[in-house]
Amino acid sequence: MTSWLIFILGASLAGFVQGLTGFAFALIAMSFWVWILPPQLSAPLVVFASLWCHIISLSHEQKHEFSVSLVAPYILAGLIGIPLGTYLLDIVRADIFKIILGIFLIIWCPIMYFAPQFSLLKSAGKTADATIGFAGGILGGLGGFCGALPSAWVMLKNLPKAQQRYILRHFNFAIQLFTILVYLYKGTINASHLTYIVIILVAVSIPAILGAQYFYKISERQFKHLVLSLLFASGCVLVSTQFL
Repeated sequence: MTSWLIFILGASLAGFVQGLTGFAFALIAMSFWVWILPPQLSAPLVVFASLWCHIISLSHEQKHEFSVSLVAPYILAGLIGIPLGTYLLDIVRADIFKIILGIFLIIWCPIMYFAPQFSLLKSAGKTADATIGFAGGILGGLGGFCGALPSAWVMLKNLPKAQQRYILRHFNFAIQLFTILVYLYKGTINASHLTYIVIILVAVSIPAILGAQYFYKISERQFKHLVLSLLFASGCVLVSTQFL
């Protein structure tokens, strides 16, 4: 019973945060699930739950004037990066990779909290965006943290919060949709996941809707600090889970 409560609590909190920010389901949920589920079981569940939260959030998204071209370079390059990340997973030691990424986030987030300005990055074009998307796709293939680098990048470019969430939400949705299709093709999702999937559908739906609605009530500054806090937490989770 305690294990199920931990599972539901992790799913509900992660659903709210993803509805609010457009990413971060994996880092929130895994900080709970790592104690009760093996990676072989939890990884497909994270991708499925995150994808479901995106579907809910997108259905409650207010009208915007953003062009698809804003996120297209990230998505197209990211989809190319996923197979490479999956391939590298068999070559690179995933634990070392996650520790390096985690340490980077732990150092980088406190620095960004004080809002340094990089005018050169603000004018970076679609080639730079695609490069970040490609790296995000590789990270998704390696460990499921496809949103870490893109979220850092859009913040460095000092984009408005609405544009940040638009890019992160649609990028992560595309990457995770592709990943779930691969899981289904390879049989990674099987009968052992069905009970968890049913519970996820119930546990994350309302929190995701509330998070999507709350997004429009917070300021640019609050949004930035929340994202930085989540990225910092992601770094801590990446590092700490290697020693469990």
